Amino acid sequence: MTFYQIVVIIIRFVIRVFNGKPHIEGLEHLNEDTTYIIAGTHRSLTDPFFVAAAVKSKPVAFMAKVSVFKFKPIAYILKKGYVFPVNRDKPSATSIKHAVKVLNETGYHLGIFPSGTRYSTEIKSGTAFIQKLSKKAIVPVAIQPPIGFWQFITRRRAKIAFGAPIPFDEAVKYDKEKLAEVDALIAERFDQLDKQLDANYVYTPKVKKEKKN
Repeated sequence: MTFYQIVVIIIRFVIRVFNGKPHIEGLEHLNEDTTYIIAGTHRSLTDPFFVAAAVKSKPVAFMAKVSVFKFKPIAYILKKGYVFPVNRDKPSATSIKHAVKVLNETGYHLGIFPSGTRYSTEIKSGTAFIQKLSKKAIVPVAIQPPIGFWQFITRRRAKIAFGAPIPFDEAVKYDKEKLAEVDALIAERFDQLDKQLDANYVYTPKVKKEKKN
């Protein structure tokens, strides 16, 4: 049993005990014979844990902001769990290449949050570009998680919906316009999946607090 598998078992146990069994839809969209770019909404720090716990066929290697790797013990644990750093504002060529390698060489899914942060719902460029290079389908995922520690321990159950894959089209040139079209489609699918889970669900990002000098 790998380190990743052990951690996921622990995550599932913690979620079940403290938050209850998540409501999950659409796992049938993940074909076990291939890997996907799993693109999720980002509303809580727990989002990657809920996705990792839900996907059982293959490990999910997540992209995470560079700052969480500053503390060496945490960085070591994250890397053992296939998490790798990315600059959210200016992704490096190294990060992009690693993301493509994850999909085409390791046999793992790639986990990515296209908004890049919990403080925005705007889809940033990058996910479609990774699709262009990897030629893998994008599976959109809407996550309606408990927000904050109190909602988590008071068992406000998470709802997760995996959507139909957005395929890579070999016949189409993935130029600037096409990449923007894919990003817009991701946002559209997020909205559809949210309504599928809960017609009344609305996520309003909190205003990020500015750090004091």
